[in-house]
Amino acid sequence: MFDLPDVATLRQCSILGSAAYTVVFFAMGAGGPWYRYWGWGAFTYCASLILAGLVGEPNPLWALVLIDGALSFSMALVLAGVRRFDRQPGFAPWMWIVGTVTAILPSAVLIVFGAGAIAAAAWSLTMAVSSLAFALPLIRNRAPDGTARPRRLAGLLLALYVPVYLTVAVSALATKGMAQLLEAIPYLADQLLFGAANLALLWIPAARAQQELRDMALRDPLTGVWNRAALAAGAARLLVPGRVALLIDVDRFKAINDCHGHAVGDKVLVAIAHALQRGVGGDFVARLGGDEFLVVTDADDPASAAERLRLRAGRGEAGLPPWTLSIGAARIEAGDRSIDDVVQRADLLMYRAKDRGRTSAAA
Repeated sequence: MFDLPDVATLRQCSILGSAAYTVVFFAMGAGGPWYRYWGWGAFTYCASLILAGLVGEPNPLWALVLIDGALSFSMALVLAGVRRFDRQPGFAPWMWIVGTVTAILPSAVLIVFGAGAIAAAAWSLTMAVSSLAFALPLIRNRAPDGTARPRRLAGLLLALYVPVYLTVAVSALATKGMAQLLEAIPYLADQLLFGAANLALLWIPAARAQQELRDMALRDPLTGVWNRAALAAGAARLLVPGRVALLIDVDRFKAINDCHGHAVGDKVLVAIAHALQRGVGGDFVARLGGDEFLVVTDADDPASAAERLRLRAGRGEAGLPPWTLSIGAARIEAGDRSIDDVVQRADLLMYRAKDRGRTSAAA
């Protein structure tokens, strides 16, 4: 028959695991302050387990306050590290309140009711609430930088301690003679949840780095707007009937380069790209190459949208030579099967605008 390891053995396994992650996080500390937060979290958890083993059961009151506070703040440091990763202050005021209440409340119950089932249940319920409080911001995150999934995973693994502590609380009130088993449940959960949660934390910076690399491959290195690769990758999302594709060309751009130099020509392209982004907000703006840009946006009237964009992006900028734009605007139709077909129609209209004397728009 399979026998559970004794509590001392399980505690030692948890101590070794948390000590290992303490070393890993502090060794990676040069990569960002969040690693140090996570390192202190693993260290604090490790220290609470060592203290619990040294003082023995039942824990004296001073040790109970330290242990409960350390357990709660070890979870708070997980969230604090993620907040620092987002360039926010590590600890929000409510986090200090949750940690402090977690440290003091079980001790107050112990003083009033003495050691026993009620004190054990109070400790377990408080730890469950603390776990949930620090897990929810991670679970509910909407991070746009590619890190939403690892954040949610870390939060979910932290939240899985909630049913662990609730089971201990219910059993402490309902069952006699199960003290050793109840004490073992959190340590058993540690063997899976603690390591997995820390691996999810390590995934967060890696996920952002991967997203940044993907974005770099899809961005024009000069202007920072999307490139042709991004147009191809997002073609299905962009091909929405009713939207408008605007193809923008800088009139006589070669003359700007010849008269003022390519460095000034590059500054003109950057200024135009920024003006296009301001003009359409969060819609799609890409540099297709050379002095040619593409905008895909929502508009009731393609001609009016093209003219507004021409006036906004073609009005020049202090310190740069003047420029003008020619724009072709083509509405995406229900029968279009490729974004390239729409761009080709916009291209024909753009050359029609040039034939009319440049610095104009056609739809």
